[in-house]
Amino acid sequence: MSVGSRPFAIRPNDFPALYGISRTRVYELIASGELPARKVGRATLVLAEDVEKFLRSQPVGRDPAPASATAARKAVRKGGA
Repeated sequence: MSVGSRPFAIRPNDFPALYGISRTRVYELIASGELPARKVGRATLVLAEDVEKFLRSQPVGRDPAPASATAARKAVRKGGA
């Protein structure tokens, strides 16, 4: 079911294609209470408005790896230490 051009509710299996969040991670977020979900029969559904609230609550686009970790990975790839 959709409202306008966006779905009203999303199944965990659809998260990877829509948001780039793995199905496993979605279930972890649901289990921890960070992402509210509803059960309708056997289906697990997350309301689009709850997804939006969750995503807006996350930190804004920074690479979580510190610069020193990034430099270390590059050195390893090049064969350095």
